Parts: sequence; C-alpha cells; structure tokens
Amino acid sequence: MASLPASPETLGFVLSADPVRAAFQRRSMAALSRISTQASTTSLTDALAATTDVGTLARVLGDAGVLGAAIASLEPLVPLIARNAEHCLELLAEAGGTLSAEEVGDLLGISRQAVDKRRRANGLLACRRGGDWRYPRCQFDEEAGDVLEGLPKVVQAFATAGPWVTLDFLLAPDDALDGRPPIEALRAGGWTEDLERLLRIERGDGFA
Repeated sequence: MASLPASPETLGFVLSADPVRAAFQRRSMAALSRISTQASTTSLTDALAATTDVGTLARVLGDAGVLGAAIASLEPLVPLIARNAEHCLELLAEAGGTLSAEEVGDLLGISRQAVDKRRRANGLLACRRGGDWRYPRCQFDEEAGDVLEGLPKVVQAFATAGPWVTLDFLLAPDDALDGRPPIEALRAGGWTEDLERLLRIERGDGFA
C-alpha cells in the first residue's frame, strides 16, 4: 500500500498563521511530496545541481517526465513556466545579481524617487521580482557611479518586448561583436556602430 504524502506538521514545518498562506503551503508540500516520490533519482539529482532552492524547484517542474502525463495534461503550461523561471534566474546570476532601488540610488547619488522615474522613462533596466523592482548589476559602472554608456538606448529599443528580452540580448555573445555579449562591448567602449547595427538586426529594422 502506497504511503500517504507527509504533512507539513510531520516534517516539522511551521505553517503560517495566515489561512491563505497556510493553504498554499499545504498544497505545495503535497505536490513536492508526490514529485519526490515518483521522480527518478537521476531527475532529482539533476534538479539538485541548481545553485538555488528556487532553481531546484524550477528544474523539477520544468521536466514534464517528472510531473507525469496526467499532471502535464491538466496543467500544460507548468513545464514552460518553470523553464522560463529557471532561465530568468540564470540571467540574473550571469548579470552579477541585482540591486534594490535604494542601492541604485546610493550608487548613482540620486533619490529612490529619481531611480523610479528613470526606470519608468526606460533609462534603467529593471526586472520585477515578487513585489519589487530589481536592477541587474551588470548595467552599472560601479567605479564611476553611473550607468554604462548606451545602456538606455538598448532598454528603450526593447521597451515593448520587456526587461527579460533586454537582459537576454545584453548577455548573449554575438559574432558581430567578436564573440562578446553587448554588455561587455558597452563596458569596453561605450556605444559603437557595431552595437547600433546589431540592435537594428535584433529588432528587425535592418540587415546591415
């Protein structure tokens, strides 16, 4: 007879006093218990290779084989959403982590309100994480206390596509830049004709 999934109480997990949070915790624990029981050790080992607990969860949920056909058919977008979440985590790690609005203000010598204003004007790259805006660290010249030259042009060009597409573009190596990602080209020489040309190509505005 199959054993019942462990309850949060059995595992010594303290449930939130808030009923909504507690309900979420119970359902999440039940799902994780099923996955850990049914998944192969190979799949679980691969998931544990992620550098963060969120990354581990994303890898498990991103594998339709681990979730099972029944769950995948009921929630077909779960693997796609999880893989996207893992990719976002990888991008932020490659970007050197993130800064809060207060930390950006301290770096640039401006107020929190001025940071928000520059973000809304597409002068800074920011990604929504939970209820906060986080600013990828790679966009700053921390020694100079400023934003990299040309960075706002990239943010403005991809404003419709969104911050994750922008960050993906900035971090992806490209042959047009001798194998360097655009963020490294910006850091080395500021805005150049090569970057202008690459940006037009990526946006579909031209081919040369």
